[in-house]
Amino acid sequence: MVDEVTIAIAAAVAGKAAESLTESAKEALKKLRRALRERFRGDRRAQGSLEAAQDDYDDAGQVRALAVQLAAAGDQDPQIRRLTDELRPHFATGDGGVVNTVEGDVSGTVIQARDIHGGIGIGG
Repeated sequence: MVDEVTIAIAAAVAGKAAESLTESAKEALKKLRRALRERFRGDRRAQGSLEAAQDDYDDAGQVRALAVQLAAAGDQDPQIRRLTDELRPHFATGDGGVVNTVEGDVSGTVIQARDIHGGIGIGG
């Protein structure tokens, strides 16, 4: 089973919400994408996972499948492991949570929260 941070990195590899990353993290993400394309060349299952996640990066199942392939590649390839480890702090919070971002056209109110105790009142 892969952790939530690996899933978040897989979503970024697939093309989702990388704008909030620092320049060095964006560069590491580009390198990771290239390394994965090279590593997955000739491996139909892994390549299929990458392509499917890139085709529909909002599909949690496709992104999870890519995360599984990413974790396996990191176990076998030191370069992929290094790049994934370099990106990990950009997707993790200190308490093991995942950082979320919102982008694009948003109509209405957006709330992102981890633990809420009590109610939330918006508007009047």
